[in-house]
Amino acid sequence: MKNLIAQFYEAIKLGKNDQLEQIIHEDFTLICPTQDHVLSGVYRGKERFFGTVLPHVFGCVESSDIVFCKEHRVLCASGSVVVAIATNDGFARRGDAPYNQVYLHIFNIQDGQIHSLIEAFDTALANRALWGDSDELQADHDFSMDELIARGF
Repeated sequence: MKNLIAQFYEAIKLGKNDQLEQIIHEDFTLICPTQDHVLSGVYRGKERFFGTVLPHVFGCVESSDIVFCKEHRVLCASGSVVVAIATNDGFARRGDAPYNQVYLHIFNIQDGQIHSLIEAFDTALANRALWGDSDELQADHDFSMDELIARGF
């Protein structure tokens, strides 16, 4: 499992969506357990992740000025769940403030692929340095504890 997580971070770091698509399950779900932020709630499906979520996030950066998930560390792995932490390095498109974000990621692995991902991060930093006045990306539904149970956490 740690190798799969290393592949995930390497793909994010290098901006290799083709590599990322190979390790993301068709029934993928991104869970951002926050409310009232640009990226909050539950986003369902591999197509949604690649078609709307990633473009919305990466559209706010100049790729030469930032490295997403530059460093990561797996904190624990048990059964199908892996917990990791990752850090960014660089500046978002807004340019003035560094976007040195810290992410807490909790992965659920199924069939050798990433089936679900809980992503927690500093939303105030993201709003200030990354998104500014970007529109909220409408979630498929709000976060709930029931969603965690449904996704195998």
